[in-house]
Amino acid sequence: MIETLTNQVSIPVCLSLSACVISVLSSELNAQNPPSFVMPSGNIYCALIGKDNNMLRCEIQSMLNPLPPQPYPNYCQFDWGAGFLLPQQGKPEVLCISDTIAGTNNILSYGKTWQHSGFKCISQRTGLMCGNPGGHGFFLSRQQWQAF
Repeated sequence: MIETLTNQVSIPVCLSLSACVISVLSSELNAQNPPSFVMPSGNIYCALIGKDNNMLRCEIQSMLNPLPPQPYPNYCQFDWGAGFLLPQQGKPEVLCISDTIAGTNNILSYGKTWQHSGFKCISQRTGLMCGNPGGHGFFLSRQQWQAF
């Protein structure tokens, strides 16, 4: 497959039918599992971060409820309890952030599952459940949260 640039837009040019089919299937798979998403409520955003997409960052706009205590006084000078950072292995950590991943993420409809880089998230009307390959993860909703 050769890519031709026209007005700085990449347009694939297929050299064979099989190359075109592979390209289309690959594009469809990437569109189905983008590296970020937002819940239909607009309250929870998630994105893969890190050099190799090895961490899942999920933010909840309404903050964790109840807000967990900081490890020690003045530990976080920014937004403590804005969500979780989940590594591919190990337990989730509470976020202390001064930025956001909220933006033009694709919507993960209720009842749908998102899988990428070993992470799996299930969107439900009651909240979002995410896990890593090591069996650790979290549940987020406006009313409650749980880390495991």
